[in-house]
Amino acid sequence: MLIIMGNFNAKVGREECRHKVSGKHCLHEHSDENGSLLVQFAIRNNFYINSTTFPHKTIHMGTWKIPGSTEVNQIDHVLVSARHASSVIDIRNRGANCDSYHYLVKAKVRERISRGWKHRAGCGRSKWNSELITSPEGKMRYQVSLKKLEEIKTMESGSLDMNKMWNDVRDNNSSW
Repeated sequence: MLIIMGNFNAKVGREECRHKVSGKHCLHEHSDENGSLLVQFAIRNNFYINSTTFPHKTIHMGTWKIPGSTEVNQIDHVLVSARHASSVIDIRNRGANCDSYHYLVKAKVRERISRGWKHRAGCGRSKWNSELITSPEGKMRYQVSLKKLEEIKTMESGSLDMNKMWNDVRDNNSSW
């Protein structure tokens, strides 16, 4: 999982074209130039702007307070690789007073270990009946088919009938 957090000085808006890489819960209606650059960066590098995903009160969406006023902007963002975007549970602003005009941004992340692929029955792999090979009759059939394959390998390619030999080997193995 790749997470990029920081002050991008980017106002990401609620425009429809941005919904592939950002959420609906933005503080701003329209993106500024840095916001457009951030969205382009997210698209090119397969990131999702998760700081715009979660619905919070307007006062909790702001990450930077304009000095001398009560107006806030959402310019600090959290980008997560798109594959792991659903692993972020919540992103909150505010928190401890750090004597700055920026508010702390806190992300809660839950990382899950993905399971390996399961093979479905009848798809791809076939199971071998090892009991047939351990029986004396099955062992003999297996050895005969191996000898036929060795003969095919050593014969000259001009004098063989490959289809006939393949059918012989296949028929010999199908009785297993």
